[in-house]
Amino acid sequence: MAALEEPLHDVIDHKEIHLESVMNQFGSDIVKLAYSYVKDFNIAEDISQEVFVTYFNQLDNFRRECSVKTYLYRITINKCKDYLKSWNYRKVQISEMFGRVIADHTSTPEQTFLEKENITDLADLVLALPLKYREVVFLFYYEELSLKEISSFLHTNLSTVKTRLTRGKELLRVHYTDGGRDND
Repeated sequence: MAALEEPLHDVIDHKEIHLESVMNQFGSDIVKLAYSYVKDFNIAEDISQEVFVTYFNQLDNFRRECSVKTYLYRITINKCKDYLKSWNYRKVQISEMFGRVIADHTSTPEQTFLEKENITDLADLVLALPLKYREVVFLFYYEELSLKEISSFLHTNLSTVKTRLTRGKELLRVHYTDGGRDND
């Protein structure tokens, strides 16, 4: 983390050390963000590698007008959107399912299974949302970003972000309760 606070000329002199620090700090977040777009863990990992290569190559031009995290997220979002527009994405079906493991050692095996199933169902519903709603829901709830930060990341008006979040939540509520779940 110390490398993130160095003056810019020191960072340029120590690009490799800085990159390693940034990768350690933001690597998993970048993969998760990419996964929320592409719905394939292997592709998300590939995109995250591309993000860090781009960051490393553009480090000399980075003007520090935003935080490193904001810059990395912007690169990630752009790379994901480029991938989603690509021929490869349009022709190849996405096959991996999104899953999460609950590490609650106090629950019974039955409770753990039901909680995991419930979270997986909800995660599947989030991933089934149209991209414009999915990205806002993911950034707001999973990454815990403010609406203003999301607006900045997506280069979208704040009111548009609020509307997309509201509509995304409504779509989730409708599909979640229609699926036999009655949890609010």
